[in-house]
Amino acid sequence: MAEYNDKYIEEVNYLEEIIDLLKYKLDIETEKLAEQKMDLIAARKEMWENTTHSSSDFDKLSDLNQYLSALNSQTFSYTELEKRIAKYEKMIDSPYFSRIDFTEDGYDDTEKIYIGLFNLMDENTHEIKVYDWRAPISSIYYRSELGPVEYKAPSGIIKGTVSLKRQYKIINGKLEYFFDSNVNIVDEMLMEALSKNMTSKMKTIVETIQKQQDLIIRDLDNDLLVVQGVAGSGKSSVALHRIAFLLYQGLNLQLSSNNIIVISPNTLFSKYISNVLPELGENNISEYTFENIFVKLFDNKLSVKTKSENFENIICAETEVKRNLLRSYDEFKGSTVFLKIIERFIKYFERKLIPFEDVYFDGEIIETRQLLKAFLLSGKLDMPTAKKLKIIESRIMDRVHDKKNIRRSKIEEAVNKSKEHEFEVKAFTRVLAARETSSFLNKIHKFTEFNSYDLYKKMFSDKNLFKKLAQGLSLPDNIDEIIDCTNQSIADPYNIPYADGIAMMYLKVKAEGTDSLSRIKQVIVDEAQDYYPMHYYLLKNLFKEARFTIVGDVNQAVERKSDISFYDEIISIFNFEKSNKIFLNKSYRSSYEISKFSERFLEEDINTEYFKRTEEAPEVVYKKDSESLENEMIKNIDSYKYQGYNSIAVICKNRKEAVNLYFRIKGKINVKLVDYLGEQNLNGIIIVPVYLAKGLEFDAVMVYGADNKNYTTVYDKKLLYVACTRALHRLSLYYTGKISRFLK
Repeated sequence: MAEYNDKYIEEVNYLEEIIDLLKYKLDIETEKLAEQKMDLIAARKEMWENTTHSSSDFDKLSDLNQYLSALNSQTFSYTELEKRIAKYEKMIDSPYFSRIDFTEDGYDDTEKIYIGLFNLMDENTHEIKVYDWRAPISSIYYRSELGPVEYKAPSGIIKGTVSLKRQYKIINGKLEYFFDSNVNIVDEMLMEALSKNMTSKMKTIVETIQKQQDLIIRDLDNDLLVVQGVAGSGKSSVALHRIAFLLYQGLNLQLSSNNIIVISPNTLFSKYISNVLPELGENNISEYTFENIFVKLFDNKLSVKTKSENFENIICAETEVKRNLLRSYDEFKGSTVFLKIIERFIKYFERKLIPFEDVYFDGEIIETRQLLKAFLLSGKLDMPTAKKLKIIESRIMDRVHDKKNIRRSKIEEAVNKSKEHEFEVKAFTRVLAARETSSFLNKIHKFTEFNSYDLYKKMFSDKNLFKKLAQGLSLPDNIDEIIDCTNQSIADPYNIPYADGIAMMYLKVKAEGTDSLSRIKQVIVDEAQDYYPMHYYLLKNLFKEARFTIVGDVNQAVERKSDISFYDEIISIFNFEKSNKIFLNKSYRSSYEISKFSERFLEEDINTEYFKRTEEAPEVVYKKDSESLENEMIKNIDSYKYQGYNSIAVICKNRKEAVNLYFRIKGKINVKLVDYLGEQNLNGIIIVPVYLAKGLEFDAVMVYGADNKNYTTVYDKKLLYVACTRALHRLSLYYTGKISRFLK
């Protein structure tokens, strides 16, 4: 005990030293910020007074540019200072969370390495007092036990010995306790983190990152990382911490927040994860859904249904026949077979469907349609079809350019001869020449303008042509029905089905090309199991210069059939030189009882391990009618709230069921409906469709309508798995009538 007290006093003294250093830095930086603010205001005032406010004042535009350049530099400096201050303020509350004592081979001195969210250096001694968790040496804390260790530094592999691993609990700048360990991250720290109640935003996990998670976060060798993570394994959180690590390496990788994007399953999930990077001291990055990308590619001229809306349509279909048609529709549109048909159709379009005409100007032939077609198909232009057609247009206009003046002279001569415009010869000549040029361009555009939407519709307009394009490929038995359904559903350009939207984007990218997303160097894809091959081929063509981190869980594939082999297909699609597939098989989210209960819904056994946090067993509650069932749920919600659980989700199978339940109970209890059309705030008590709850977690989960009518198919079984694995501490399922066969 005396030894612990001595260590405790030593640690308190070091903590006070760090807090004093932080306060000193904070005072200096805050004073600097106030000065920079005044300078910035003065610079803006000076620019306003001394430069032009009109774009037509060309003489002063160069002065304006000089002012703007200086002002941008000052603004950047001011923003960076604000970020440093925010980091110091965060560190004052808890400057570090661990320490390792490390002795490098060949040296006698043992260095005390304190690890926190951010670096802290004493400028007087140039000593690093706290290391950022992303620093190379910090990897020892996450990956190694006591004894001989090594880590990868910029200068090469550094070897040495760890003689101490210590973890701290610091709150409001005060040391609550510390303990030493000789394992990776000890269960006490992890248990405490997992026992906390949920908030409406995803939390950071820097204090409890596990060895396998750290290997993913720090990977710089692979162009493609594919991660299969069971529910609650932290895969989404790991992907975000990986972004923070990559941004920390920014200068080496020539990477900034503008070069990274996350592909999210829906906007609700995007909101849920939006707090992680700012908490880690980094700017938030762009978060896209495939629907967002569609809008960007088609310049807001077309609209596509959301993924959530698409899934709602499937599970709410009136009959099993209709449901099977919608699933086969999506499966075909996302398949490599359809992808090959699209690629063949683009080639067919080039050979057969472009309406080339002989080009005449001023009575003289400029190009014949045969020569134009031959040039297009010659192979001299290695680029998408639309760009080749624009090259042809430019070539025609170049040949016409020298003839325009001659033609204009002829028009002017004709105007002179007609006595009607003798006082406006020049002006009228210009008008006639412009009209003639416009008419000429319209004729050219008939075969050089490209419209991907029209082309996509044309592909389905002739069944015989479609089947001819599919020769040698395996089409679904109901292909005629799929084609008929497609012709009906894509007629409205503002209500395009989700699956067609993905395929249409692929056609556009292959036939037109795109440079709008070329700056992206890193792409993170979440909920990978719900995407089809078409999605991944699209990503490959959209982000040609990017590396990818793709995370998912085949046991949560609610929209398509999926198994472990799908990850090999993803690796094959991207075909990178260096790829790696990693499994996260340990679940940390739910209590042991909830995890074991949820196992019954698993289709594929992937040897899941569970963190042993024991709480109450899940309940399955039966009532004879809906009113009794809902009253029981309300009583249990009050009980959960009394026990301190703030985040409570009532999970329904679909939006229709969620809406009906919401309107029946909203007068009895303060509850919110969360869906893809309206409310997306996760605070408090919410009612949410199960497919929108993917990736989220709650203190308590109540699964509504767990009867055999609602949950009876293989797809429904996975929905139950998703619903139950959202719960951290409490899980209850409610039903009337006959219980789901998966709960017997």
